[in-house]
Amino acid sequence: MRLTVKASSINGRGVFAEDDIRQGELIHRMGGRRVSLLRCMAEIATGQIRIDDPLSIRKYEYLVLDEFSILFNHCCQANAGLANEVDMVALRDIPREEEITFDYSMTVRPSLYTAFWKMPCNCQAPLCRREIGDVRSVPAQHLQKYVNAGALQDFILASLRIDRTKWQLGRTRAETHPAS
Repeated sequence: MRLTVKASSINGRGVFAEDDIRQGELIHRMGGRRVSLLRCMAEIATGQIRIDDPLSIRKYEYLVLDEFSILFNHCCQANAGLANEVDMVALRDIPREEEITFDYSMTVRPSLYTAFWKMPCNCQAPLCRREIGDVRSVPAQHLQKYVNAGALQDFILASLRIDRTKWQLGRTRAETHPAS
């Protein structure tokens, strides 16, 4: 799969598909340098990285993204999501020339700190939330789409107490798969 960087109406530059991408297809593995929460905070405090740039990949671990991975922009109606820790997958078919985006809120676990963290949104999507917050800021039906697509990181699923085997939020496997 070929990806290219071009000017984006969302934010400066973005990553675009050079080929059609099928729903569920692996688009990119986010790359960079793994750091602990403490190291991440130190690098933010000393100005080595910006507060909004590190990608959460585990409860207390971040990825300081490489030059290419940091170019994927946010969209409240994203066409891609992150699975496992760093696997970007297509939520739907993505046609050639479309910008590839993911919802940054889907990578921010609920915590005392993130309850107060917000970032302005400029995605211009019809259902734009106007600001990016933690995963709790995402409407339930939108979150359900990510759960069904298997496009949430494991630590986010754990923080929401969602088992990958469940089909719907807040419902047990028995409720979604009754015995015959």
